[in-house]
Amino acid sequence: MLMRVLSYLVLPAIILVITAFAWVLFQSAENTRTVMVSDVALSPWDALTGAEITRAAAAVKARHGDDVIITRISLRQPEKAVALAWQQGQVPAREAEMTFRHAGQSFVTNFDLNANTLAPSTIIRGGQPMLSPQGELFPVVEKINANEELVSILAARGVAEGEGLCLPRTIGRFFADKVDVRNARIVRLDCFNIASTGGLGILPTTNAFARPIEGISILYDIDREAIVEITDSYADGNFPPHDVSADEYHNGALETRAPVKPVVTSRPQGQNFSIRGGQIDWQAWQFWLRFDPRQGTVLNRVGHRTPDGLRSVAYEIAMSEMFVPYHDNNAHWFYRAYYDMGEFGFGNMATPLKGADCPAHAVFQDVTLHLPDGAPYKAARRVCIFEHDPGYPAWRHYESLYEGVPGMDIHQSRRATELVVRMVATIGNYDYFQDYVFRQDGQLRIRLISTGVDAVKAVFSQTLADARAAEETQTGTLVAPNRLAVNHDHFFSYRIDMDVDGRANNFSRQKLRAVRQPEGAPRSGIWGLQTERVTTESQAQTKMDARQPALLVFSSADKNNAMGYPSAYQIMMPNIDPLVPALDAAFQRAYFVRNNLWVTRYKRPEIFAAGMQTNQSASWLGLPEYIFDNENLENEDLVAWVTVGFHHVPMAEDWPVMPSKVDEIILKPRNYFDRNPAIDLPN
Repeated sequence: MLMRVLSYLVLPAIILVITAFAWVLFQSAENTRTVMVSDVALSPWDALTGAEITRAAAAVKARHGDDVIITRISLRQPEKAVALAWQQGQVPAREAEMTFRHAGQSFVTNFDLNANTLAPSTIIRGGQPMLSPQGELFPVVEKINANEELVSILAARGVAEGEGLCLPRTIGRFFADKVDVRNARIVRLDCFNIASTGGLGILPTTNAFARPIEGISILYDIDREAIVEITDSYADGNFPPHDVSADEYHNGALETRAPVKPVVTSRPQGQNFSIRGGQIDWQAWQFWLRFDPRQGTVLNRVGHRTPDGLRSVAYEIAMSEMFVPYHDNNAHWFYRAYYDMGEFGFGNMATPLKGADCPAHAVFQDVTLHLPDGAPYKAARRVCIFEHDPGYPAWRHYESLYEGVPGMDIHQSRRATELVVRMVATIGNYDYFQDYVFRQDGQLRIRLISTGVDAVKAVFSQTLADARAAEETQTGTLVAPNRLAVNHDHFFSYRIDMDVDGRANNFSRQKLRAVRQPEGAPRSGIWGLQTERVTTESQAQTKMDARQPALLVFSSADKNNAMGYPSAYQIMMPNIDPLVPALDAAFQRAYFVRNNLWVTRYKRPEIFAAGMQTNQSASWLGLPEYIFDNENLENEDLVAWVTVGFHHVPMAEDWPVMPSKVDEIILKPRNYFDRNPAIDLPN
């Protein structure tokens, strides 16, 4: 009896704990700049300080009132020419870009931090700004889970009050017959059984997504604070079971294997990188690092230090959008196609780095984010920076011709070291590592690591031997009894502003093709390179094809290496194809996935592959707009938009937590140097 009383007392409070998560976790709101390790003068590329955020928010509230919900305050993309002309000691041009909700409308504005002036508030068309976790999503969770009608429906499913948790999802432009998808702020919620599996029955399951309560969806209007519709597809009482194993995986929940003997990475003589404000130097690399609530970690002014100054590689590198569509036309699943970055904020969803997330010797950084009223707060340990040995040498050769010859040093290998800048965002059930990996051979790798919990649908089948299994598994895989992990995609778009030895660059495809040989040649099977100089944005659209390989090369317009080749960097990435028609209702809003690579002329406002606002956005925004004018690309300031990702066909090994899946974009020097830049590594 005591345990039941405790259960009633504690479990309902769990919902309040979740809804108050941001406030409880981030009580350290402050007006100081926390993303940087040392207190130095600001650059054009540093993240906004707490004081700057406060000033920008105050200007908006002075104009519109204190009831605004500020969804994003970011450093506005600086004028590139102005930023590049900036020198240490000068006052940099800095502006804050803000999106906010007021009186049922969405607005965007800019605040000039030097002039202390606020630009006109412009109504956002074609979409809506990302959702505020503390200002919109958490209040929705609190209100919905206390709703008497929903509590009654859950009770009919055998879910006691406080043992069910309904969570919001974005809707895109679906449900236009029920709501104003252009202007109304709408989410749809579905529910999970979070009842305790512990001995005391006090705390909820830690595997919150493991037991979906299938067939219940709540369409909700955030502005009106009103339920539009509750759909219960199993009101007749014949529903898939949700009182199943939660498959807990936390410490103590599983019988673990014997621990391995410690394998330790350390830096007993200190670190080899320096951090000065946002500027980081390591080996010959130099770059600026900032943290953005939408994009997460952003790199600027990436290049190699030389006696003659910085040789640039890229002006800016950052995630541009994520798209995760599920492939199930069930009434409770068809609309699930998430723009995780543009709808929720990759930076906002960043989580503290602990345990195995980073090596113990890493340098951790706090970042500054903001609440819906614009108050800044410190989010602790959101970035880690560390060096590590990748486990293979930077280069190696054994000269076996001279084996056994006295005095000959015939074995040469050099240990490799890499610098990694890491963050992890947890967006619902998935966890995403974003790594920037700097190497001594001049390569820069953008590494996405996907892990977390598969989104599962409750079904009647326990195994493939069950009568309903053939029908129920058409759109996914049984990963546990009564749990179907639904097929879906993960698409990631990165915007890479290439500045290879300056702003004037060219893009070419160096195609590997069979070369016809003259009659009588000893071999007929010879391939060679055919260089295609790409001249327009339309021509630059690139779909990768293993049958027609090509090197994708960005080269300087006026700089050559010692042999006379244009100084260049090559972009390499795995192939991904959307598979579905471009007119699919979900994919219309994510047209960027149609190509593996797009190339555009640099324009200051063109930052996001699917457009500035992706929540409930219109179709064909973003890159289709950017290339509409089909500008010339020869000897111009070029931006590469790279799409990577994978089709996720779930498997039993994904459950209860998916093993880490790695995808990479590689920026590789191609005749940028005169020789192997790692050749001078000491033995």
